[in-house]
Amino acid sequence: MSPAKKAFRWIFGIGLGLGLLLGLVKIISPESASVTWNGQEMTGIGALLVGGGLGAVFGLIFGAIIALIVWLVTRGSAKR
Repeated sequence: MSPAKKAFRWIFGIGLGLGLLLGLVKIISPESASVTWNGQEMTGIGALLVGGGLGAVFGLIFGAIIALIVWLVTRGSAKR
């Protein structure tokens, strides 16, 4: 697996994990976290889905940016 793919998978996994963790915290202890979507406070499975979805979106965006940077930095060393 190329370093760019590894970087993308790590960043995406971290973003998704943090989003799901936020949703789980909201389910377990509703007063300790705030998950809102379109001005509505999300509770239950909705909070888990919103947190996971937002984590996945941010993971995709930042993962793609980091993977592009890693690919640009390592492309010359792969040909040697």
